Order: sequence, then structure tokens, then C-alpha cells
Amino acid sequence: MAYTSLLKPRPQALSGEIEGIIDLANRDDPRRRKLEARPDLFFDLTYPTADVRRVVDLLDQRFGQRGNTPGLFLFEGLKGCGKSHLLLLVYHLFKHPKEARRWLDRHGLACRIPEGIIPVVNKFTDLPLLSVWDFVFEQVVGRRPAKSVLQPSLAEAEAALAGRQVVLIFDELEQGVRVLPDQAVKAQNIAFLQMLSEWGHRSSQVTLFTSIYSDQEEPGATLKRVQACRVQFAQAPDRARVVLHRIFENYLDFRPESAAPTVESHLNVWRRHVPLDADEHRRLMLDSFPFSPDLLDIMLRRVPARGGFQNVRGALGFLAHLVRLTHAEAELITPGHANIPDREVAIRLGDLDPGSDLITRAQGCLTDLKTYPYATEIASATLLYTLTGLDSRTHGATREELIRSAMRPGSDINDFEQSLRAFGKYAAYFHHSEGRHFFDREENSDSKVEFESLKVPDDQARVTLRALWRDELFREPVAVVWHGAEETRTDLEELEKDRLRWVLAPRRLSPEDRQALYHGLSVRNQVILLEPKDPAINLEANPDLLKWAKRLVAGQRLMEMPKDPARRAEYDRIGKEDRGHILTQIRRAGLIYVKFEVGPGGPEVEEESLGANVSKEDVLNFLAQKVYPAQLVAEHLAARLEQVKDRPVREVDREYRSTLGFPVLTHANSLTRSIESLCKERKLGVYHHRGNFCGTVPGLSDREMLEATLGDPLEGPEPSAPPSPPVHPPPGQPTIPPAQPPPVVTPPATEQVLRRIGSQPGIGPLRQSVAALLQEYPSAAAVRVRFTVFLEQSAGDLSALPSAYRGSLSGPGSITLEIAITKEGELGKAEVEQAVEQLPNIPRAEYGAELTLQVQKTEAGGA
Repeated sequence: MAYTSLLKPRPQALSGEIEGIIDLANRDDPRRRKLEARPDLFFDLTYPTADVRRVVDLLDQRFGQRGNTPGLFLFEGLKGCGKSHLLLLVYHLFKHPKEARRWLDRHGLACRIPEGIIPVVNKFTDLPLLSVWDFVFEQVVGRRPAKSVLQPSLAEAEAALAGRQVVLIFDELEQGVRVLPDQAVKAQNIAFLQMLSEWGHRSSQVTLFTSIYSDQEEPGATLKRVQACRVQFAQAPDRARVVLHRIFENYLDFRPESAAPTVESHLNVWRRHVPLDADEHRRLMLDSFPFSPDLLDIMLRRVPARGGFQNVRGALGFLAHLVRLTHAEAELITPGHANIPDREVAIRLGDLDPGSDLITRAQGCLTDLKTYPYATEIASATLLYTLTGLDSRTHGATREELIRSAMRPGSDINDFEQSLRAFGKYAAYFHHSEGRHFFDREENSDSKVEFESLKVPDDQARVTLRALWRDELFREPVAVVWHGAEETRTDLEELEKDRLRWVLAPRRLSPEDRQALYHGLSVRNQVILLEPKDPAINLEANPDLLKWAKRLVAGQRLMEMPKDPARRAEYDRIGKEDRGHILTQIRRAGLIYVKFEVGPGGPEVEEESLGANVSKEDVLNFLAQKVYPAQLVAEHLAARLEQVKDRPVREVDREYRSTLGFPVLTHANSLTRSIESLCKERKLGVYHHRGNFCGTVPGLSDREMLEATLGDPLEGPEPSAPPSPPVHPPPGQPTIPPAQPPPVVTPPATEQVLRRIGSQPGIGPLRQSVAALLQEYPSAAAVRVRFTVFLEQSAGDLSALPSAYRGSLSGPGSITLEIAITKEGELGKAEVEQAVEQLPNIPRAEYGAELTLQVQKTEAGGA
């Protein structure tokens, strides 16, 4: 049930015409459109506070001759406390006795004021005075006294007033004294005011009412020494009643106990989630209804302490606007109803936020999170508490204050907590410190990145995860991350087949997935499938990894926006942390190698743990040393001698690379080295047009070994085949001459040529260029290869580089790196390409090569 069923808002409150600030200068409005110029309306809106009753009672005593009362009334307080309103009330009491009598009777007040009293009013900010006495005498008698070097004496003042009773009502008197041109003039005016106040103490002929901000400055410092009625507006409950009376036309007839059901229902919600003194809070809520005690404390204590609303209609106008926003359905008005998207609210709060940049930031945060329940209430209340904070202990809102601002009967605490966490996590200018939530001009970079990460699709996050795993952790740019059997197989087929191809699976694959991957795949025994060691993990569905990847993408986007180096550095720091979290998590997941072995029914799978090895280089070394050492390949080949006899080595090599379950040839020369070992042990013979070998290491290059044929071991240690023994035919058959040895082939003449490969954007392109170059020289061997690596990074994250190049430096910086590596010896095509693959993998570096080739003269001439 809306509060308007109990309290009826005044038409001025709903129309936005309520006067929140009293200006004495408006009392003479000729069109009588201003509140100050309409005594009937003014009296109707005036609530008889304790201070008002005290002043009225003293006036009755002073002019009713019921005792000695002071002739000086000092109204002290900050802007907005009611000084001008009380001065205007005094003016209307003397100026409009008929309207005043009706008001006095309605509230049971007595104030006997004789007729003929002359009220003299001046607001010194509107009409500065060089001499107060000139103004007073002119207002009372219509003329100024004779000019004098000093202010008038008491006798001169008495003569000028000629027995007339005068009430002086001075507003903003401090400002009037402050602007006087020199100290002598200032002192004379202060002395004249002191004389009038002392005269008023002795006689009711002169009564002085004035407002001051402080008794520590003139004229308050002087006037306070005179006996006076000092009103300091310290009655907090009265301030609330004044507001309620000004906004609601039936407030005087309102009975607070009628609001008890509404108050009790809100208390029941709040005390389930926050500690509070229910009895005390119930009393406060009944006194302040329909405003919550928190809201009135902000408006009537904290706002005035901050200097008040200067350029708009004050706290009263602000509260009246909240009534206009909420009167249709709200049961209680809380700080959460200070709806910051509302233009009028933002304008009024702008007085507390010079430049309104904090309001703009809060509005932006709310726009980003407006879909969350209670987002508007949380943002509005937090901003209101932030703008009215008086010190570090009151800057911002506590969780309890936000609950009282946002939650109402029927609210779900889980929805509230979700929204508050969302602000803390995603709102760029929403901060939390020492138990208080507040908005700040300083950006919360983590929240900014977190919110921007919400805009990053899951697919883009997975692409980032794959790139980090492949490039920075596994360090193989052409490795394929599993993304479906068919798609992964297609990607593998696009890679070169004469080297190992790597598949990184983000989860344990099912037997069906593994079979689908290898089915129909060319050179499939050269495909190395690696899966996480933890069978329960899925790296591409892990919420933490996806979150960090999205934050990393968001931080990279944000780094492109600000020109401020500090903000860019902050985004870079966050990105570095998220990248580190991702790499650490993937590293912890570990790897297993899916190993295939030939079984009775076909290839069988065995999962081989790779320990702590996560990079390609480490995994390759592990496989070559622990899983497929050269001795294992040699033993496997020795067990199949009958199957490989009379077959070219190239064909056998292709068979090993294609047959799933055979030992994997981890390097380009794995098979040829095993053949050399078996040949030396006389377990097989190697036959080539350059000679036949057994019992020794064949003197053939890798390329020549691939052209050789395998056969039975030779008899004897000779490196060439023995002559065929004579064959004796059976009787009656012609004699067959013995077989002639093969003709001696003279090796062709060779020479060295130098070939260079220009700058390439990575190891992969360099290897492809090297392979294309060596295709031009089929029989060439490289006797010397010089590789160059060059990196010039003018701005970026140093931590993205291996520590071998940057030491322990990290963060934004620049680097120039140049490496030259020379490898010598007789190297075949596969060995050169293997050397390329073993170069340090440096992101964004350029690679080049210089090859010295031993080629046949015919090839050199045709080049």
C-alpha cells in the first residue's frame, strides 16, 4: 500500500513548485507569486517548531510587558537550517497581524504585538550598505541624518526615531559587514549595531533580529556579548517535522501509529539480514514516515554539513522531488529512491559534485549493470552516501545501509547479494574499502576489465586459450588444438607430412574420437596426440580458464583505448596476471601421450604419462629417450627383417611413418640411424650403387641411405658384395659363365655453393623456405648452416619473452635481440629441417638462414 494512502502530498510538491529556500527579498514581489509575498500561504506552510515557539513566546513577553526580555535575537546556523524562514515569520507577524492571528490560534500560540510597529528588513547580499544607520533612519522617518564622521550617538538615534517602535530584521549580516571598504567604516557599523542591541535590552522601542553563520566572526563576535535570544536550530526532530509539514498537507492531522503495519513489514525484512535495534528503529521510522530515517539523516544533517545544495532549491526541494517520483506506489522512501538516471536528481546532486564527473561515472556503471535486480537502488544509494560523506568513516555506504535502501517486503536477499557482487566485480568506478561501498573518480581497472570481459564470446576466449597453449606453453605454432575429429584431421592434412605433427586435446578423448581422428589420416604414425593428465578436466570448458581468457582479451582491447600510460600499464599488469593464471592452470593439468601399439585385433591404446613436460621440446626429448629410443626402433626393425628385405629404405621409412602401432620416428633420421646400427652388428646388409655394406657403418649420406635397399647380411667384412661363385650345371647342360661384378662407378665431381634465405616471420616459414631450396639440389649435403634470429620490440610486455632473453625484467618495455647460430657437418635435408625446428621459438622474431651446400657440379651449373 503506497504511503499516499496515509499522507497527501501538497500540489506544489507534485508539480515541482515547492519553495525549498526562503529569500527575504521576495517579500515585495509585486505579482505575489512568490511564497514570501503571500502571508496566508507562508503561515500555512510554517510548522511551529520548538525554536519558533520559543521566539513567539519571547515576543509575547517583550511586547506584552510580562518581564524583561532581550531586544536582540541571534539566529545562528549553516545554510538551510531555517534562519531565513524564521526571520520571514517575524516579519509577517508584525506586518500581517490578521493572517498571523489565524496561524497562532490554530497552533495554540499567544503573541501580543501592538499596532504601529515598523518592520525594517534588509538582505545584505542583495543590498549592501555603507552605513546601517542611514538605511534605518531612511526606512523609518524617510530621511537620513546629518552627515557625520562617526556613527550617530544614542541620543541622535532616539531623536531620529521620535518614539517609534522599530523591528530590524537583517539577513546575511556577516556578508554586509565583510564587504565594507575599510576597517574604520566596518568598526562604526558594528558599534552602531551593538548600540541598537543594548538599547533594545533597555527598551522595547528597538528590537533587532539577525542571522549569522558563526559567532567567531564579526558582527557575531561582538553581538554575542550582548544579552540575546540565541536560536541555534539544534532540534533535529523539528527539522524532520518541518519537511513533512511542507510536503504533506495533512501532516498535522497524521497519526504515526497508522503507519505501523508498513514500518513493521520493512523492519521484518531488514532485521533478518542486518543487526538493528528494532524498538529504536521503529520509533525513528514512525517519526520520519514516509521517509526512512537514513534518508532524512542524509538530507537534514549530512547535506547541510557539506554546505547544502547551493544552486537549486535545497534539501526540501530534493525530498519533494523524490515524493513526485515515488508517490504512485512506494510504501517507504529510502536513499535508494534517489534515482540517479533521473535528470532532476542528477542536477540537484550536482551541487555536491563539482563538475558532476562522479555522477556521470556512477550513471555509466548503472547503465552497464541495469539488468541486475536492485541495481538502480544500489547505485543511487551508494552515490548519495558517497557525495554526502563527511569523513573517511562516513564516505560511502555500508552493506547494512544498502540493504535498508534497496530491500522491501518481498525482496530476495540472494538477488541483492548478486547485484552487489556484480557492482564490486564489474563497475569500473565502484570501490569497496573498510566495509564501505563508494563511487570514486579513480578507475577500478580490474572491474573495468571484468565488465569488458562479459562482451567477449566464449568462442573468442577458446581461440585465445588455444593460442596461449600452443604458442607460449607448448611452443609449437603449427600444433593443432583438437576441435572436432573432422576439423582437426583437416588441419593436420594441411601440414607437411615429413615431420611430426602434434595434436593438443583439451580433454580426454573417447576411443571413438581417437579412432575418428586417425581413420584415413595420411602418415598417421607421425601424429602425436597429447591429452590432459587429469581425466576429469576440459580446458576449453573450464570456467576459470574461460574467465581469464576473456579478461585477457578485454584487457588487450582496453589497452588500445586510453592515452594515459598509467592506465595502459595497469591493463598490461592485469593481462600479465591473467596470462600467468592460464598458463599455470594448463601446466598443472599435465599431459599424457596417447601411444598406439599393434595388438591381436589391431592398434591398441596405452596412455603414457609425460611427467612435468609441457613444451614441445621437452615432450619430444621424453619420447625420443624414454618411449621410442633408437634401440627400440632397431629392435623392432630387426624383428621384421624378412618383411623389409629387398625393399628400399625410403619405402620402409614411409611404412614406419604410416603404420599406427609401429615405433614413432621422433626425428628425421631415426630409421636410418637404426639401420646403421643393425648394419654394423651384421644383422642386415645395406645395398647401394656406391657399395654394399655390412659389419660397418655405411658411408652414405641420409639421402643416399633412403635410396639404398635392405637385404641379408653379407659374408665377410668387405664393404662391397663378393664375386658370385661359379655355377656348375648338371650334366648335359651348357656351362653358365660366372656373374661379373658390377662396374665401378666414379663419383661425380662436386663443389660448394652458398645460398641465403631472407627474413622469414617465424620458424615454420623458414623451414618451408629451406625445404624448397634443398629441393633444387636433390643430391646436395649441407656442410655449414648459419641461422640468424632478429627481434626488435619497441613496446610490449617483456614477460612474454623467455627469461633467457630478458632476465627477470617484466612489464612494458622494449628489446632488440640478435642471435646467430652456426651448425657444421654433413647434414642431409631432414637434418637441416630438424635443426630449423630446434631453433629458439621467439614470438614476432624474424628468421634467416645461410647454407653452404656440397653439390654436384652439374647441379651447381644448372642453378
